[in-house]
Amino acid sequence: MADILHAPALYLYPLLAGLLLGVLQIILFFVGAGHFDHAGGGHGAFEHVLETLHLDEAFDWLNFGRVPFSILLLLLLVTFGMVGIMLWQIVPVLPVWSYAIGAVPASIAVTKITGGWIAYLLPRDESYAVNRDGLVGRRGVVTLGPLDDGPPGNVLVRDQYGELHTLRARPADPGRRIDKGAEIVVVGAAGGQANVYLVMPFQEGPFEEGPLEKGRAQP
Repeated sequence: MADILHAPALYLYPLLAGLLLGVLQIILFFVGAGHFDHAGGGHGAFEHVLETLHLDEAFDWLNFGRVPFSILLLLLLVTFGMVGIMLWQIVPVLPVWSYAIGAVPASIAVTKITGGWIAYLLPRDESYAVNRDGLVGRRGVVTLGPLDDGPPGNVLVRDQYGELHTLRARPADPGRRIDKGAEIVVVGAAGGQANVYLVMPFQEGPFEEGPLEKGRAQP
């Protein structure tokens, strides 16, 4: 333990940060706040940033959208720190930065594999592991927009069981603009883009399951 506390800061601090994030996850779970990224309310905005930076496909490969981002970050930090410290203990004569050559791919591989297991075990509801076909035809509201030909925005949709889902979406018709707060209907999945839905404006009446502000509908 003493050796770990004297490890290079490049690997010690990520390890400690990952462990602290894990403790916060446990605390939020027991107080009923859910996942850390849900509590912060920034999940949809973060997805929008990834689209803008063209990093969405890489994060989709790491199971982002099927596993909470805070858990993926925890896995990356802890694995990077642990592998870096292990290499430093095994071969202490090398430059500190050189251990990252092994720590970076190891952390990515562990996050990918472990994230896949977690995605398989998570309940199939809310914003994770959404059944794409089951949400086609559902109505919702644009929450991060406007929706246009740029990066996808977000819509809030209620499924047939009354559960709310935050989905990345873009207009089904090229050139169309759908403003934030507008009511929409999901018409399909965007080809070639993981977890992105196509939507159209809906202007013919109230939601099929009632306003989004109401509680869950009975199945």
